[in-house]
Amino acid sequence: MKRNAVIAALTAVAVIGGGAAAVAVSSGDDAPATASPADRVSLVSGQESTAPADRDDDQDAKDDDRDDQRDDKDDDRDDRRDDAKDDQDDQRDDKGAAADPGNVTVAQAIAAALNHTSGTVLSADLDDDGDRRWEVEVATGGSTVHEIEVDSTTGKVVRTETDRDEDDAAAELKAVQGAKVSARDAAAAVDATVTSVEFDDGHWEVEAGEADWTVPLDTPRASREG
Repeated sequence: MKRNAVIAALTAVAVIGGGAAAVAVSSGDDAPATASPADRVSLVSGQESTAPADRDDDQDAKDDDRDDQRDDKDDDRDDRRDDAKDDQDDQRDDKGAAADPGNVTVAQAIAAALNHTSGTVLSADLDDDGDRRWEVEVATGGSTVHEIEVDSTTGKVVRTETDRDEDDAAAELKAVQGAKVSARDAAAAVDATVTSVEFDDGHWEVEAGEADWTVPLDTPRASREG
């Protein structure tokens, strides 16, 4: 009976401790049941502490937060770098990086056209369809307008055409003749490689690269459109 009681007690301790323990029992009926030191069960030994695991989880969370912050900083830095590059590209476009007028500027093309035909310039436009020529419109009076083509490489007049019934030519000529700012002045007001200057609706319209500008007739001050 004593042996059975001891076995029951040891079994209960093993179950409560959560561990598996081998219990050694004496074969004698009256001998007290004993267990070797290696087989003794401890309540504490069967319980696994969760504190280290919790600390590991907290550390992993902190590491993740730091990684996220570093990634955000890297993304912001990349965005700023991309924005700066875009700004530089825009500035190059504004200065006419996309345009290739050859060796002859709009001012030189206008001068060549006026040297060929005296009058008042209404427009000068770089034709980039193939021949790369400047097309300069010179009004000489009434409704007569001469279209003079200037080679963009040599600066020589290569072709002329006269239209004696140009719509609105007389009104445009009157407005431009009385203006303080000429086509050449309007082009010079834009600090970029100009590919077109034209009188339209009471002011000068100037194109330079990807940008459009307006210049009033009374002062050579350019304002960007858009």
